[in-house]
Amino acid sequence: MNTVPAGYGWNWVLTGFALFRKSPVMWAFLALSYIMLMQLLGMIPLLGWFAATVLIPPFSASFMIASRELDLGRKLRADLLFAGFRSNLPALLRQGGLYLACGLAILSLTALVDGGLLLQLMVLGTKPPPEAYEEGWLAVAALLAAALYVPVLAAFWFAPALSAWRKLPALQALFYSFFAAWRNWRAFVAYGLALTMLSMICSFLLFVLALLVRGMLGTGSQNAFVLVMLPVMLTYVPTLFASFYASYRDVFPEPAPEPPAQDAAAAP
Repeated sequence: MNTVPAGYGWNWVLTGFALFRKSPVMWAFLALSYIMLMQLLGMIPLLGWFAATVLIPPFSASFMIASRELDLGRKLRADLLFAGFRSNLPALLRQGGLYLACGLAILSLTALVDGGLLLQLMVLGTKPPPEAYEEGWLAVAALLAAALYVPVLAAFWFAPALSAWRKLPALQALFYSFFAAWRNWRAFVAYGLALTMLSMICSFLLFVLALLVRGMLGTGSQNAFVLVMLPVMLTYVPTLFASFYASYRDVFPEPAPEPPAQDAAAAP
């Protein structure tokens, strides 16, 4: 486990984009397929949200594996979307169950603030009444959820890769992930700033491209934003996924292979 300088956080985003550029079409296909699968699961009342949450670690491992394939100079393939399901799946599903439990616990705590409005929105899809926005309790609950989610995110950041590649049990992977993230908090602060800048750039591009498309199609077009949102999103999401791998590669580098026996014997 390495402790890296703060500047590495910026490099994780740059590395993620560099990996995306190696195979943009296949990356877009993988990201779009994942988003559509999650949307389809989300259409199943209640159980769909539970299932989608539990499956996050296996899919995270899949995108880690896809990123490593590109990093090693190999081709990105469609079947890599499910590669995480072939890599220590029991541990990854246990992580998913723990991730679901943590999410429910956090949302339950926010119910003390907003009476359960955020919980109902996230789990059941029930829209809050207008007064919930006007009084600000929903915003306070969302801020509380975000603060409570930070240590959970640290525990699950590296855990899928640690279970998939180093065959660690779920709890041990979560333990190592949490302390690795804690020890590298400076790099993660820089990473968060870099992602914020990337989000702002993508938002600006969306706005400009929407104006251009609207100008070409005429003021009657109401779908200009939708037309340009997809390509920008299919650049941002793969870059984000690949940046996860970049952070793991720096913090948990693979051990160097041992030299052949004859070389070791000849060494002074």
